[in-house]
Order: sequence, then C-alpha cells, then structure tokens
Amino acid sequence: MVLQERKSAMTAIPTITSISQGHLNIWETCQRKYQYSFLEDLSLPEADLQLTEKLLLGSHFHLLMQQKELGLDVLPLANSDLNLQSWLSAFENQPPEMIDGDRLCEHRRTLEMSIERPVEMPVEMSTHHSQNHDRGQGHFVLTTIYDFLILGDRKAQILDWKTHQVAIAFDKLRHNWQTRLYLYVLAKTTSYKPEQLSMTYWFANTAESVIIDYSQVEQDQTEKKLQQILKAIAQAQNYPKLVIDSPDCKYCEFRDRCDRGNISISSSPSNIADIPEIIV
Repeated sequence: MVLQERKSAMTAIPTITSISQGHLNIWETCQRKYQYSFLEDLSLPEADLQLTEKLLLGSHFHLLMQQKELGLDVLPLANSDLNLQSWLSAFENQPPEMIDGDRLCEHRRTLEMSIERPVEMPVEMSTHHSQNHDRGQGHFVLTTIYDFLILGDRKAQILDWKTHQVAIAFDKLRHNWQTRLYLYVLAKTTSYKPEQLSMTYWFANTAESVIIDYSQVEQDQTEKKLQQILKAIAQAQNYPKLVIDSPDCKYCEFRDRCDRGNISISSSPSNIADIPEIIV
C-alpha cells in the first residue's frame, strides 16, 4: 500500500489552531498517528476507499435528519437506500426522548483556550503553533459540531446520531472525547450549569438510546485534562509509536508505515475513536 501526501513534501508542518474531538481521541490513542493524520496530512487511498461507502451513508442520514427537522420532504433521500429507509422508520417508531426548547441542527460551537509555555522552553524547539510563539503560549480553538442540540428553559440536551454496526460500551461513550468535549464546550458557552446538561446517543440500527448526564466534577476534570493534552500538543517535539502488538494498531491505516503489518479488514473496530463517522 502506498501512502499519499495531500500536500507537498516540502510543506512545513502546519499550524493547528482548531482542535476537535477527533484530534483529542487520536492524540490519546497514538501520538504517531496524530503526526501522520494532522501534521503530515497523510492519507491511505486503499483504506479511504473501504470507508467511503459507510461515510457517505452516515452523511446522508445526518442530512436526512436535518431535512426532517426543517420540515422538508425526506422521502426522495430515504428511498435512495434501504438502510436509510430502515433508520428513518426506526426513528419515527422509536425516537429518543427529547426535552422542549429551541432546536438546532448541525450546530457549531467554538471555545478559545490558551496554554502558557514554560519560560525555559526555547521558542525554536516547538513544532506546534509557531505563529503564537511571540505570545508565549499555544493558542487553540476547541471546535464542536452538534448533530442536534435542544436548548430548554432549565436544561439543554445534545443528541448524536450513530449509524455504525458496532456496539459501544457505556463507559467508552462516557469517556470518549466526543462526549467530554461536547458537554464541556456547551457548559462553557452557555449559562447552563453542568448538571443541567446531558448527551443522548441514538443508534439507528437498534433504535436504542444511551443517555449520559453531566456534573461540575466532570467539567472540572475535563478542563484539567484538556489543559494537560493541549500543553503536550503545543510542546511536542517527538511523536512516538505505540509498543509492538498494541491492539490499537490492528485497524490503523498507518499500520504498514509503522512496520506493524498490513491493516486488518476482516472485521470492524470496536473503539469509538476508530469510527470515522465521529471524527470531526
């Protein structure tokens, strides 16, 4: 398999200012994968082709749900694929519980966060955010895109549509950066208390909902962890590989590049961070 580089090989490592849950999930999983994915902007055509159909189908369902909320005719899109028909029927027959309030589809929110750089750290040593060195800090914009957001009088609810086949354990959902970042940013950018927020994952293949509540303790823990990760990203000079035989390498598109053998395509990954649908 041959890796393709979307940018010229002579292009300098780009400045990343927008940080999504995808960046955070990959950083915590494998820093070398972070380097390949975001700093060197590498892609693996063969792996991309295998995922294109699922990605497109998931995108169509998100579009269908957006059109439905806007009161548009969704039948032409729904009738274009049997899966879309099935998922729409499942939603109409067994929708997730929703609070009353203002309803927003595909809603983007951002939050600026700055990480102070230690005085003893030489400016030229950092490979991240070079344009911010004069300010003595790494400057980031946390970015979230909510499939569906309801802002009520006393509560707010995030809803996220999941169309993949793989079951995800509750603890994985709770600790995944999609959950943590989405709730954190919403708490920071609204007047709601963390205890007034929740996130609902609705799984189209089973019509089942997973509801995750939030708290001030979790908000404080998330902020502390974000500070740690963003500081590490801002100061990173090396991006180590995982140990040989790490389970996280099994489905990685860069497995061959790291001399870990060919990518396994016999079955689907169970790690939520590996599911392309949730990587912003």
